[in-house]
Amino acid sequence: MAKFCCWTLLICLSLAHLATAGGMPSSEKLLPNTTTGYLSVPSVAMLRQQWDQTQLGQLVDDPVMKPFVEDLRKQIKNKLSTTRVRLGVTLDDLADLYGGELCLAVCQPDRDVNRHATVLLVDVTDHGAQANAMLAKVTQNLVQQGAKQKTEKLGNVSATVLVLPKARPDSPEVEAIYVLHGDVLLATDDRQIAQFVLARLEKEGDNTLGQYRPFVATMDRCAAEAGAMQPHVRWFVEPVGYAQVMRAQSGGKKKRGVDLLKILPNQGFDAVQGVGGHVFLATGDQDILHRALVYAPAVERDPESTDTQRYNLAARMLDFPNTTALQPQPWVSRDLGSYFTFNWKMVEAFEYSKTLVNELLAGRPEDDLLEEIIESLAKDKDGPQVDLRKDLVRHFSERASMITDCRRPITPESERLLFAIELTNPEAVQQTINKAFEADPDAERREFEGQVIWEIITDDAPVDVEAIKIEGAGFDPFAGGEEETEPEEERKILPNSAITVAHGHLLVASHVDFIVDLLERPLGSDMLTDAADYHQIDDALAKIGSGSDSFRFFTRTDEAYRPTYELIRQGKMPEAKTVVGKVLNRLLGPDEKGILREQQIDGSKMPDFDAVRRYLGPAGVYVRSEDDGWFVAGCLLSKDVP
Repeated sequence: MAKFCCWTLLICLSLAHLATAGGMPSSEKLLPNTTTGYLSVPSVAMLRQQWDQTQLGQLVDDPVMKPFVEDLRKQIKNKLSTTRVRLGVTLDDLADLYGGELCLAVCQPDRDVNRHATVLLVDVTDHGAQANAMLAKVTQNLVQQGAKQKTEKLGNVSATVLVLPKARPDSPEVEAIYVLHGDVLLATDDRQIAQFVLARLEKEGDNTLGQYRPFVATMDRCAAEAGAMQPHVRWFVEPVGYAQVMRAQSGGKKKRGVDLLKILPNQGFDAVQGVGGHVFLATGDQDILHRALVYAPAVERDPESTDTQRYNLAARMLDFPNTTALQPQPWVSRDLGSYFTFNWKMVEAFEYSKTLVNELLAGRPEDDLLEEIIESLAKDKDGPQVDLRKDLVRHFSERASMITDCRRPITPESERLLFAIELTNPEAVQQTINKAFEADPDAERREFEGQVIWEIITDDAPVDVEAIKIEGAGFDPFAGGEEETEPEEERKILPNSAITVAHGHLLVASHVDFIVDLLERPLGSDMLTDAADYHQIDDALAKIGSGSDSFRFFTRTDEAYRPTYELIRQGKMPEAKTVVGKVLNRLLGPDEKGILREQQIDGSKMPDFDAVRRYLGPAGVYVRSEDDGWFVAGCLLSKDVP
């Protein structure tokens, strides 16, 4: 999901330098209800106008940022042009065509898991000549690359069809279909989808995305909050269907590995039927305002059933109660990059995870593998001899938190993470942790003012145990190549970690000094709740509806982006292990596994970060559990807001 949001922002960045409403019907009336991924810009002209008013837009236009921005735009365009969106159309080709809406979608024709389709729709009102010139250019380019051109009638409409050369002799034939019909430019790689869209252009009909209940629910929920405001970007994803389409685009499931796309629906997670939302730029109160709904209504039960659970099997883990008590704890320092906290019934979730663990590890949900693991940990004479359920999990409360910051000087490993779980019996959990790690050769006991901290040193030497491979979990709307498994060192979230119990919480950190820093600070001093920017976000979220929520998120975007920026300046961006750095490297890097992306920009010419941070304000998000799923709203504020 994060990758989809990142691509949305990157495409906005790329469109922002291009030059209301035109004659094309709204795209959801043209696309089929088998659309699994949808991104719509109702007016590219309006998007550009509003983007220029945001501080991010001003940052992009700042002359000191020109080398970085131009490099990023070039990499985005190169990535889009070399992906499996094989329509031969780039964003530059569309630069002079926009008369209204731009829509990019992916579909799963007939809900066939082996099929996929990409659709581009552009309102070209008053830009017909430019559209014809663009089609001629694209056609010529593809013919020069070996495509065979022909003109066909699709219904009553003339279409240009190019049969693309096969990558391999056994590859299926791929067509690129282009139609300019009235004020609408259509490009797709699926004949059935082309015929569907053209039929809806001639006459409104059924089975469209605009009639699909998950899409309608997400759009209606966001529209109700927006009132008269019109979004600058709309988006929608059907999670399981979208992942299936991405798998089909990359050649289907590989032979090895656990099939997560079968296991998750088996475990009830198909209750999440869709996720969609609106994005607004430069609203007057916020630089960016976004709202979304995770549409997951309760499963239907037989009227005589005594089952009162919202979902089935492992999906029952998705229980996040709303609460008004999500303010930062007194031990949370004001000196941080981001703070994330949420309410979760963790004890119950542990029990509900049983069928998921069994199916993931044994392939049979009826097996009791989790119980065997618990028993082995408790009774194996060479193990920790800890009862996971009784000695640890049953002491979990209902709140968990995560904090990030960055230590200086900046290196690829500078970003620090700390996870905290609130406890009902901290003393019992500390005893359990001590017992578990005393005999662990990879754990080193440390003490700070009487506080026991266990540092776990990861051995990087290869082992003979093959890791579980879960395929189909990727969520990249422009993924190309084979489904990939990252190298072992890239998969480690906490290569070396530290663990202790303090301030009523189980603390797990990526760096032992993160815990030491927390313990050194007197409780109740220099708290996050003392910070002015935290209160800015708290007030801003209250204005857009926060109150009794299940999740809260606060971030200082300048601190969050600083490590990545500094690594670019050092020429070490491809080595970045920060969250932002990893996402960018994955999006912009080569499709081949294990190939390190080459940094193309000369970072030494970039300005000092102080010239950039003035554009990067605080941001926040809240999530509320509702009858139909989870409502999400958040904003990015200008740094200039007093």
